[in-house]
Amino acid sequence: MNAFLRQPQHRYQDPLARVWITCAESVGFRIERSPDVYASTDGQGTLLIGTDDTLDPDDSLAQMIFHELCHALVEGEEGERLLDWGLDNTGNRHLWREQACLRLQAYLAGSVGLRDFFAPTTDFRVKFWPTLGANPMEAAEDKGGRREPSCVAARLAAWRATQPRWAPPLRTALEASAAIAAVVPRSTASDAPLSGGTPSLWAETAAPPALHPAGHATVATDPLGRGCADCAWSFLERKSQRCRHAPKVRIALGAPACTRWEPAAELDCQTCGACCREAYQAVEVSPREAVVRRHPELVLIQETRLKLRRNGERCAALGGGQTPCEPYACGIYENRPRTCREFTRGSANCLDARRRVGLSL
Repeated sequence: MNAFLRQPQHRYQDPLARVWITCAESVGFRIERSPDVYASTDGQGTLLIGTDDTLDPDDSLAQMIFHELCHALVEGEEGERLLDWGLDNTGNRHLWREQACLRLQAYLAGSVGLRDFFAPTTDFRVKFWPTLGANPMEAAEDKGGRREPSCVAARLAAWRATQPRWAPPLRTALEASAAIAAVVPRSTASDAPLSGGTPSLWAETAAPPALHPAGHATVATDPLGRGCADCAWSFLERKSQRCRHAPKVRIALGAPACTRWEPAAELDCQTCGACCREAYQAVEVSPREAVVRRHPELVLIQETRLKLRRNGERCAALGGGQTPCEPYACGIYENRPRTCREFTRGSANCLDARRRVGLSL
C-alpha cells in the first residue's frame, strides 16, 4: 500500500482539554507542555504541564489545568507572580495551601457532578481527597472545623472565583465539562480491553446536583438535615423567608441547605472581626462624628476626606485576635463611625465582609 503523502492541516485535540485551555487563556494564562515538569508555573503567566507520557493514566490535561487554576485562586494575584505559586514543595510547610486548593477543586467540580472525575493527581487522590466530607470547606471539629486554615483559604478563593475576571470563564468551563460528561458513556464493554482492564475515568462522573430553590447554589448533601431556616444568610421579609445570596426569591419554609450554608448561631463579632480586618481597606469618617473629637489620634486626613487609621490590614482601633483563642475587640466601640454601625451582625454588610476574609461562602 502506498504511503499517504498529504500534509495534515489540523491537529486533533481532546475537547475537554480545549475547554480548559480556553478557560486558562480567558483569565490570562498560557499553557505549555513540558516533559521536564509535572505541573508548575513560571510566575509570568505560563502554566507548565507535563506531556502525556509523563502523566499518570488517571490524569487528564483538563484536570491538571483546572488544578493549577485553583492554585491561582488560592494564592491570589500576588502568588501568580511567583515561581510555582511561591509554594515550598520540599516539605510540609505549605501543605495547608495545597489542601486549600484541593478543597476549592472539590467544591467547584462538585457543583457540576465532576468531583470524583476531577480528583487530583499523585498521592493526594488516595490520601487526602477521600477524607473530604460532603462539605469540602469544613474540616473535622477536632482539626479546626470551619476555621481550619485550609478551609478559610479555600473559601476566600471561592469568593475570588465569583469576581468578574474568573466567574464567566470558570462557569463556562465547568458547564461545558458537565455537558461533555453527560454524553460520554460511563462504561462500555470495550473499556476493559482498550485500557488493560482498568475502568474508564468517565465512570466517575455523575449528574449535576439539583439547584437550591433560590438558584444561587446546589443543594448540599447534609446528613444532619440542616436547612435554610438555620442559615446565617437566611432572613425574613414580609413574613417570607429569603436568602441574601438571592434576596428577590421567596423560599419555602423547610427548604434544604445549599453548599453555601453557614450556621447562624455561630456568628460572633468577637471571633470574626472581618469588617475591621482585611475585608475593606478604608473606613471613611464624617467630620461631625464623635470619633474625630474623642480619638483624633485614630483619624487620618487625606486631602478632604477623613479615614480611620490602619495598622497593616486591620483598623488601628481593633484589638485582640492575635491568637485563634483571643477575641477581637473594638477600642472605640461606643464612638465608632456610622459606617461601622452599618455592619450589624448577620446583615448583608457583615456577611459580605466574612466572604472577603474566607469565613463565609
